[in-house]
Amino acid sequence: MSTIAEILDRLSGVAVLKERLGETNRNVDRSLNWLLDHEKRLIHLEAAAKVAQAAPSPSQPRLPGK
Repeated sequence: MSTIAEILDRLSGVAVLKERLGETNRNVDRSLNWLLDHEKRLIHLEAAAKVAQAAPSPSQPRLPGK
């Protein structure tokens, strides 16, 4: 009977590990989605900054040419 109990204990340990692995997988997926979302936002901000730098600013008066 002790052999059966030992096997069941090991199987329950494996089940716990599988559950933890699944939870870790979900956390990694969530972190990856968060990271990709922030990367997209950063790319968008960088593109907007380039456009803003290329456009002349109306608040700065232009100096007359000499």
